[in-house]
Amino acid sequence: MITKIELKNVVPFSDGLIIDNLHKINYIYGANASGKTTLSHFLERTDDEKYTDCSIEWENGIKVETIVYNRYFRENNFGKSSIPGVFTLGQATKEEKENIEKKNEELEEIKKEGIQKKKTKESLQIEKNNVISVFRESVWKTIYKKYEDVFSTAFDGYKGSKENFRKKLCEEQSSNKSVLKSIEDLKAKAEIVFKKSPITYDKIQFIEYGSIVSIENDSIWNKKIIGKADVEISKLINKLNISDWVHEGISHIQKDSKICPFCQKETIDDDFRTQIENFFDDSFVADTATIKSLSDSYFQNTNTIITLLETIETKEKQKPETKLNLELFSAYINTLKTQLNSNNELISNKIKEPSRSIELKPSNEQFVKITDLINQANQEIEKHNNLVSNIGKEKEQLKEEIWKYLVEENHDVIQAFTKKDSGLQKGIDNLEKQRLELLKKYNVLNSEIKDLNKKVTSVQPTVDEINKLLDTYGFTNFKIVPTKTDANQYQIQRENGDNAQATLSEGEATFITLLYFLQLIKGGTTPEKVNEKRVVVIDDPISSLDSNVLFVVSSLIKEIIKDIRKGDSNIQQIIVLTHNVYFQKELSNMYLLKECDHGMELNPHYWILRKKNDTSNVVYYEQDNPIKSSYELLWRELRESRENNNSSCLTIQNVMRRILETYFKTLGGYKDDDILNKFDNLQEKEICRSLVYWINDGSHCIPDDLYIEQDNEMITKYMDVFRLIFDRLGHLNHYNMMMKTD
Repeated sequence: MITKIELKNVVPFSDGLIIDNLHKINYIYGANASGKTTLSHFLERTDDEKYTDCSIEWENGIKVETIVYNRYFRENNFGKSSIPGVFTLGQATKEEKENIEKKNEELEEIKKEGIQKKKTKESLQIEKNNVISVFRESVWKTIYKKYEDVFSTAFDGYKGSKENFRKKLCEEQSSNKSVLKSIEDLKAKAEIVFKKSPITYDKIQFIEYGSIVSIENDSIWNKKIIGKADVEISKLINKLNISDWVHEGISHIQKDSKICPFCQKETIDDDFRTQIENFFDDSFVADTATIKSLSDSYFQNTNTIITLLETIETKEKQKPETKLNLELFSAYINTLKTQLNSNNELISNKIKEPSRSIELKPSNEQFVKITDLINQANQEIEKHNNLVSNIGKEKEQLKEEIWKYLVEENHDVIQAFTKKDSGLQKGIDNLEKQRLELLKKYNVLNSEIKDLNKKVTSVQPTVDEINKLLDTYGFTNFKIVPTKTDANQYQIQRENGDNAQATLSEGEATFITLLYFLQLIKGGTTPEKVNEKRVVVIDDPISSLDSNVLFVVSSLIKEIIKDIRKGDSNIQQIIVLTHNVYFQKELSNMYLLKECDHGMELNPHYWILRKKNDTSNVVYYEQDNPIKSSYELLWRELRESRENNNSSCLTIQNVMRRILETYFKTLGGYKDDDILNKFDNLQEKEICRSLVYWINDGSHCIPDDLYIEQDNEMITKYMDVFRLIFDRLGHLNHYNMMMKTD
């Protein structure tokens, strides 16, 4: 059964709508466009993506099939050439029906027992949660707060969570094997171990500088790289010592040009080109290539190592307690950078002038100094980390000893909680085991019932019932019959055998759709569904119907509701939505169960959907039908004035006059004298006459003079006479009914 419906972000419930406290029988009245169809469509299609923010709550969390009658129902079932058949028990024998009924009763008992187990389990879970909550608050206050300042470090990881602290206590009680120390010893040790909490440091990265030193020591830097000596032109080049100048210049000689890049005259011939190429032979080219390669490698390696050293310097400066001698380290880096920059400049010159011999400044000594500083720092870091590691062990041992003391000091309290918590958990586990066993029995029995239904169900009784109702209520020019191709499918047929589905009037289609729906909720589209529990939603079933059919429809639905109230139905809940006041009144015109009948909850509950500024909201009236006649409202006002004893004299006079005029004069044909003559006692007659004059005078005019309000005692006397009128005229039962008195 649905207990709560919440609609959000869907027109016309953009601001949200909650229908809570739903019961077995529910009437929801609302004008057109107030959202009834949206509500019924959601109950039918809860998985539609447009209802993502909407939700339904089910009693005991058990969801059952929801069958909805609305305009979509007609479109889905009567918009095709055939209609799905409805299976019912049909011609089953008495024994078969009794067997199915008996098994259904067993199934219901298993379900009730399962629900009860679940409720008991949830109750135990609530009790368990309460026990945990009380214990949690207690130990937080009496243990954590008491030792928070003294043993703060021991509580790391549990300071921000009362629940984690509680769990830690329970774990330590069962697992802590430390030797129990006195509180004095623990406090003294905490002063030493917890006073300072050093951290471990990463060692400084080792620097690899061998490739730089190797390049610096290469003999190529001292070698004068010049051209080949046995070439004729070499004499001139060597004599003028212009080997580097010529080498630089040949790059400017164009391939097909005879123009000299130096004198700009046509002096470049093939012989000259050949001599130049022979002068700068393979040996020259190889040596210059070596210089270029070493230069690139040196530049890249020196940049990388300087970046690494500067990174080390920055990181160590950020440490609160660095083990590196930063003063010397920074000085060595600056010296090294100067040396390396100078070497890079010399190498650059060597590339430009290969014939020049250069001497690179060795950086090995400076690298050794830097490496020594790093090694010294790493040795100190290792010592520091070993110390921290030992302190960590001491700290962990102290923490265990502190927790040991705490659980022993509070042994009785923790043990009492653990025992109770464990007992409740065993009860919860046992109930869950029993619930699962019941669920297994339920599934087996439900399967048996479905198999029995398959054997005894049929679609023919539905055909017979619908046709009987059509004939009874004057719809004689068509009927519903099984199709020729499939006996489990229906079609609507005229008297001449033609398919009437496309030619039905709006009213005819609505009526037969409703009859089909009412049969569907009693059976199922498959044999297995015949006895399934379900929720039924009916949205405006009298739309497009004549006024006289309204009473037929209300009568049929009231029969369904009567079965629900008697417990003779597999329908767990019904929700009826309508915009028709008369239909609402007709449905409400049922015998109401009294509290002594133990059936107050089986009386209808009422809601009204109201739309304002394009947004709908709902008002709950409990079991008080808000759709009433003006005559009923007069009696309600009279009842409230009697119960509250606070109504105005003028209001009471008008109410009494209108009731007497409506009931006795308009409907009964009585006159004032006819009413007075029913009183034999002269004194009572005069009191009645006084009442008649009083209510006529008070309700038709307001004195211009000073008005004096009648006291409550006088109003009470006239109320008594008002009742006496009904008694004397033989209509006391009507008075008692309208005043809701026994």
